[in-house]
Amino acid sequence: MKRSIIVVAVLCVTSAAAVADDATVDAKLVADQVRNQGLSCKDPVSATRDATASKPELPVYVLTCADATYSVKVVPDQAWVITKQ
Repeated sequence: MKRSIIVVAVLCVTSAAAVADDATVDAKLVADQVRNQGLSCKDPVSATRDATASKPELPVYVLTCADATYSVKVVPDQAWVITKQ
């Protein structure tokens, strides 16, 4: 159990660092995190930074999937804040 928690924590931190500064990111990376947090994202199409909602240290992306669209706030060292649009 401890091993799986550590792996999830490392993935979250690594994913947050990977998307923190990009205007557009790999939709699959963001979709993986959305799925890890229990939401559905079939066939991710795009992930684009929301300039209006983003802050320098807290980027927000709009993730478009075949079955849903999400607003995804990348929070370092924590679960991302995901809202279905």
